[in-house]
Parts: sequence; C-alpha cells; structure tokens
Amino acid sequence: MKFFFTLLFLTLLHSSIFAQIDMGEDAPDFSHQVLGASQGTTISLSDYDGKVVFLFFYGAGCPHCRSNGGNTENQIYQAFKADTNFVALGLDTWNNSVSINNSFRSTTRITYPLLLNTRETGNTYFNYFAYDRAVVINSIGQLIY
Repeated sequence: MKFFFTLLFLTLLHSSIFAQIDMGEDAPDFSHQVLGASQGTTISLSDYDGKVVFLFFYGAGCPHCRSNGGNTENQIYQAFKADTNFVALGLDTWNNSVSINNSFRSTTRITYPLLLNTRETGNTYFNYFAYDRAVVINSIGQLIY
C-alpha cells in the first residue's frame, strides 16, 4: 500500500495538476522590485515582449534552490545571455528579506536579476510548490516549458 501512495504522489508531482497555466497559454504579467537596484526599481514581464524569458522560481532560504540556482546561472543564463532576445529572471516566492536574498545571490553566484516578494506571482503560475521551478516563455508571451 505504501508503494501505491508513493507512486500516486510521484505521478501527481510530475503531472500538470500543479500548474495554474498550461503550455501554450499566455504567461501572466507581473511587476516586482529588483534586488540590489535603487529603491522602487521594478521589472515587469511585459518589459520583455518579443524576447524569450526564463523564469526561475526560488525560495531564498531553500537548500534545493541554492543548489539549483547555480545550475540556472551556469547552464542556462551563461549559455544564452549573449542572445539579445533572451532574458533570465529569478523570483523569490518565499518573500524573504533583502539580506537573505543577498545571501542566496552570493551562494548561487546568480548574475541575472532577482525579484523580491513574488509569492503571488508564483501562486499565479502554480497551484503548489511555487519554488525551485523553471518556466520558459516564448517571444510571443506563451508558456512553452
């Protein structure tokens, strides 16, 4: 019986049951403050119309996110940052403090913009587990991954 519940959980975890929006749907816009920028500086998804946007939803205090954050920097951002039609953004869905986000940035060595207080945006994109997740939005604003 324990095996059955484990299998059921893993099936649900890898299904779209956790997604609020499906592939091919328009990505919901958002606007959030940028970590380390002058006070009041925000980034909106709509600022990047016509570009491919990689979103990394993280929790700044999450150990798994700290491990995966470096991978997003090294394997995704560094590989594509020279393409002027590509943007990467990190969204802290745990709404941690600036100091915890600075520690996260230092640990992961992420150089792309990190956005603060994004829990509601995470909830817009996902039903559950709105951290340690990646999303790719194509140049016409549709979720493709």
